[in-house]
Amino acid sequence: MKITKEAQAQARRLMRLCIGPDGLLNEDTVRRVAATLLADKPRNYLAILSALTEMVRLEVARHTATITSAIPLTADEQSAIKAKLDARTPGLSYQWQTDASLIGGITVKVGDNVTDASIKTRIEQLSRISG
Repeated sequence: MKITKEAQAQARRLMRLCIGPDGLLNEDTVRRVAATLLADKPRNYLAILSALTEMVRLEVARHTATITSAIPLTADEQSAIKAKLDARTPGLSYQWQTDASLIGGITVKVGDNVTDASIKTRIEQLSRISG
C-alpha cells in the first residue's frame, strides 16, 4: 500500500502521543490510538494505521536486546550483561537465545546495532585475511 506524506505525518504525530514522559512506548496508548482510528475511520486511516504499525514495530525493536550465545548463560552472566546494557540504554527488554554454531562468545543485537563477539565471526575474519 502506498502511504502518502500526509498519512506518514499523521502517523508520526500519533506515535509521539504513544511515547510516555519516560521516553518509552506506552502500549495502552498505542491500543487506544489504534482503536480510535478504527472506530472513527478518518481519511486514509488504513495508510495511517499501517505507518503507525511500522513505527511501533521499529520502536519495540529499538528497546529489545537479543543476546545469542553458544551455550546457555548463567544467571550471573545474564545479570552482568543486563547491567552493562541498561547503563547504556535503560528500559530494554531481553531475549536470550543459544546457537551452537557460534562456537563460543556472544552476539548482542539492540535495534539495528549488532555487537558480534563470537568465535565463529573471528574465524571467518581470519580466513578472509589469510585467504
